[in-house]
Amino acid sequence: MKPTTRWRARAISLAVVAATAALGAWTLTHLQVTTEITEFLPSSEDRELARIAAEVASSDLTRTITLTVEAGDREAAVEASAELARRLARRAEVEWVRRGPGADLDEAFYTLYFPRRNLLLASSPEELERATSDAGLRAAAQDLRRRLASPTGTFIRQIAPRDPLLAFVRHLEALRDAQEGGLSVVDGQLVTAEGRGVIFLASRASPFDGDASRRLLDGIARDFDAVNRAHGGTLRLEQSGVHRFAVASQAAIEEDVSRISGIGTAGVLLLFLIVYRSLRHLAVGSIPLLVGGVVGLAVTQLVFGRVHGLGLAFGATLIGVGVDYVEHYMNHHTLAPSPDGPEGSMRKLWPGIALGGTTTIAGLSGLAWTSFPGIRELAVLTSTGILAAMLATRYLVPPWMPLAPKPTRIHRAMARALERGLGVIRRSWATRLAIPVVALAICGVGLAKLRWVDDVRVLNALDPALLAEDERVREQVSRMDSGRFVLAWGEDEETALRRNDEVSRRLTEAQEAGEVERFRSIHAFLPSVEEQRRSLEGLRASPRLWERFGAALEAEGFVISGFEPFREELASEAPPPLTWSEVERSPIGPLVQSFRVDLGDDRVGFITMMRGGDVDALEARLAGMEGVRLFDQTRFLEGAYGRFRARTMQMIGFGLIAVFLLLLVRYRKLVPALAAFLPAVLSAATSLAVLVLLGFEANLMHLVALLLVLSMGVDYGVFMVEIRDSDEGAGPTLSGILVACLTTVLSFGLLAMSENPALRALGAISGIGSVLSLVLAPTAWLFVRRGSR
Repeated sequence: MKPTTRWRARAISLAVVAATAALGAWTLTHLQVTTEITEFLPSSEDRELARIAAEVASSDLTRTITLTVEAGDREAAVEASAELARRLARRAEVEWVRRGPGADLDEAFYTLYFPRRNLLLASSPEELERATSDAGLRAAAQDLRRRLASPTGTFIRQIAPRDPLLAFVRHLEALRDAQEGGLSVVDGQLVTAEGRGVIFLASRASPFDGDASRRLLDGIARDFDAVNRAHGGTLRLEQSGVHRFAVASQAAIEEDVSRISGIGTAGVLLLFLIVYRSLRHLAVGSIPLLVGGVVGLAVTQLVFGRVHGLGLAFGATLIGVGVDYVEHYMNHHTLAPSPDGPEGSMRKLWPGIALGGTTTIAGLSGLAWTSFPGIRELAVLTSTGILAAMLATRYLVPPWMPLAPKPTRIHRAMARALERGLGVIRRSWATRLAIPVVALAICGVGLAKLRWVDDVRVLNALDPALLAEDERVREQVSRMDSGRFVLAWGEDEETALRRNDEVSRRLTEAQEAGEVERFRSIHAFLPSVEEQRRSLEGLRASPRLWERFGAALEAEGFVISGFEPFREELASEAPPPLTWSEVERSPIGPLVQSFRVDLGDDRVGFITMMRGGDVDALEARLAGMEGVRLFDQTRFLEGAYGRFRARTMQMIGFGLIAVFLLLLVRYRKLVPALAAFLPAVLSAATSLAVLVLLGFEANLMHLVALLLVLSMGVDYGVFMVEIRDSDEGAGPTLSGILVACLTTVLSFGLLAMSENPALRALGAISGIGSVLSLVLAPTAWLFVRRGSR
């Protein structure tokens, strides 16, 4: 290459790098990262449930933090909780704070429910028929006489003339049962049975917004410290919510990645300095990685409008395979440079590099044909990124390489040692066969014990102390299971409430049958307008109700004329049915807000929380109900990720078929195609088997890492087969593969040291797989090497 041509190429290279930097800046400022699980679900039924889960996850239910304040006595806890709630309400990160009804609860209940007592008498026609039967009316008269003689007799005497059926009293008892969870109200403050003050607050941002959640948690801590100092340091705060787990998880991952990437970066720098003794090689080698990462992200952002977090993790791993191409080129140009300079070395190696990149892209091509939007996004991100990294190696790297490279003594000694070791294996058929046979034996033993774990909780390590505190708070406040509920939804509140009425009826039957321990529903606070009207109309339509009830009252010794107000009100115009907006605006609002969720498409839903129970039996009992779904978080995530894993494995299989066909077309013979292909498959399978034999269970992140091992293994195999007839020997290629293997171990393998299970899985497979690829690819080459021409 002429000097003027070389300088022109450098100028073009700098211009492309500058354009890439500008594109990277645009991408980062416009990057939208999503974690929407529906992007990875196959069937319409599951997509509906996933959409519901996502909508609930963005609602108050997920954004709510529950605080409990413990003091020396209940009065001090109430006072401290009130002060803390006032401070928290002033914070910009807080959308709302609720600490209780804020007024006398008995008065609020009376104002809302006593005028509508006959609208709330019965929740079903069967219940109303029992209440208005002769036996039911006699039982009501007997109950009235008994209650008048009880400690609550004074209150009963005041309401009995208007409510001899005691519909209001029974509804108050139902409301008390609906609040089961141990909470009471003292001076407008919610208090647990143990005397701790309770505060509910919702964050404005998602709990998975790490920065916003961190600011909110810091604000809660500062406000509590101020209140605690004012109370002599005697207070104790505990909390429950997603935010602390998300922040702790993010902090742990960032700490691990920072620590391990620091070690890995130092290791890569040291490796390049030892092998090349040149910072130029390090700087030039980073160009393909930069270009590939930026182009992959930018194209994905433009095509899909966002980047899925899972695809981002996959892509960042697989684009790193692009480093192998530049390392392969650098080693060859340094140890066996072409007389035509850097460009000549590239022309000689380009067919192998192009084939390696093409096979990697072909391996991902199967993912592009799936109906899963998230997997299609993954295919686009990685394919475009690897293509960009490969082209950057071809056109941007050679202008910066030295015209007359001088390999270091260590570099030359490494190449000679690797070639001598390969020669030892070449001279012994037994040794040549032993390596793949041992790998196959490990696969046979390990994969027979393979068990996939689709519980996503194994991908994240939760702090036991935080988890125990979260459980304590939930047990004191709600006493319901986390992540299990029934959702009834509709286009408006009335539709959703009608469906929730039926949910409450069926769950009551389930509770009587022992299928669920207990449940909490908004039904006691607010039945649908339809049910309220049906109750009143059924009461009024009961034949000769007043005569039959009057006879029952007289039989118990009552004077019938004293209940004339009941007969008059029953015949007069009734108050309007109770609605959500009226309950929400009332002092009772804070008690019912957690039941309601706003869903997409202007839909509204009401949640019924549960404790214990048989999920299969409950699903069968709720089957066939329109707009009603039982959501069990553990089962949902296990099923979703299990289907995702199985489908992804199928797509990887289709991609591998495409890779093999491509190799067969390139080499036109079966043996060299198998020699380039089989080491990758065997390396991936053996690395997974080794982990199983070490006692690990396979999960989603192990599958992610297998993509890296397969891509890397095919590249190594192609590089070896490409030099099967070369006179220069295997030294330069083996050196390139060794350096690529070491950089992979330093970049990804060290993640096996992470405390995070997901990162640990990624690092373990990557590290083991890269070493196995290093061993198996040259071994396969020995079966196709014909010697020097």
